[in-house]
Amino acid sequence: MFFINSQKYKRTSLCLLYFLQGVPQGLIYFALLDWLAGNGFTIKDIAIITAIASIPWSLKFLIGPFVDYFSNSLMGKRRPWIIISTLMMSETLIFAAFLTSQNIDPLILGITLFSTILATSILDVATDGMAIDILNENERGFVNGLMWAFRTLGVSISAIFSSIIINNYGLGEAMFYLGIAIALIGILLFFIKEKQSDKFFSLGSYHYDGNETINLKFSGILSTIVSSISNKFIFLLLLFCLTSNLASGIHFSSISFLYVNYAEWESYDLTKLRSAALYGGVIAALIGGYLSDKINPQAIIRFSQIGLAILCLIIGIYTNILKSEFLGISILLAFSFLSSFGMTAVLSLCMRLSISASAASLFAIFMSARHISRIGGETMVGIFDGVLNITVSNIYLITSVICLLPLVFLKNPKNTT
Repeated sequence: MFFINSQKYKRTSLCLLYFLQGVPQGLIYFALLDWLAGNGFTIKDIAIITAIASIPWSLKFLIGPFVDYFSNSLMGKRRPWIIISTLMMSETLIFAAFLTSQNIDPLILGITLFSTILATSILDVATDGMAIDILNENERGFVNGLMWAFRTLGVSISAIFSSIIINNYGLGEAMFYLGIAIALIGILLFFIKEKQSDKFFSLGSYHYDGNETINLKFSGILSTIVSSISNKFIFLLLLFCLTSNLASGIHFSSISFLYVNYAEWESYDLTKLRSAALYGGVIAALIGGYLSDKINPQAIIRFSQIGLAILCLIIGIYTNILKSEFLGISILLAFSFLSSFGMTAVLSLCMRLSISASAASLFAIFMSARHISRIGGETMVGIFDGVLNITVSNIYLITSVICLLPLVFLKNPKNTT
């Protein structure tokens, strides 16, 4: 048994939890989308699936207050939520495996995966709240980098193994085995305690001493959040989050179709290479996290967004370069690096500004805004392709401009505390 608030184990525990979050995402956002693109599904179909499956990410602002409010279990403040959400992830994937066949309806598949991402969102909110509780101010950037690196590892490893199973046995089998794997990893969570006094298992609750402000009334949580958002810088950061993932939503809904149907890559090979490219994201997360503690995170975010805009512009103008194996891999690697580099800075900045008494709630609002933005991007792809008949190349030209939009709201305040 080890304790997450000990200096020795807190980083290990948080990294394990973020790795776990990456496992279902490797299947859903990588192996599955590449397989769909190679099996006759249109870019509109792929956008429908990703948009519906991603909706729970945008509901984190509703999940946060529950995680903050129901936090007096004898098992720990966040630990019960982590265990419950992990079991939900496993069970929903296993259940989805029995509903999935080769005759896949995009709407039904999207709704099925919705439940898995809902469980992952709960795990994410609880883990982020725990991180805010136990991390010191001067280590948040670096540890955020570590956490994001391990999430990326989880995505990569899951994507590779999911792709192998899908291509050799079927989608249902991939979901089933991934559900079992998550359940096995989840067993480890019973041995992670936030405090030495926490019970291994209990349905009871306990009372905090006078120095702790837990189990707030919902009205108190909401009042704190409203007061925080009234701060000009926090409000602008919220607007940044509401626009910062539009380009990401467009890219992730389009990239599989672009490589498979325009550049004529095999879907299985694409998944392997996209997974390998994620290791560039691991390195970027570590560098970005370290730098976030040394310089303004805003500078890192600006560099990332401008870099992504240039990449989208290159793809839009010179789409045929993706047929080159070297250039195609280089583009994937660059996207992975810049996305993770900027994301760790965003996490560090948002976590720095979240208030401890309602940490999960305020941080979840920032993250919900980012995911609403991503769903907006995924929806735009469906409109571009299905309604406006815009080519994928032109979609990327439009995306290059959208990458720069969030920078309008990114400010450097004199004091961010």
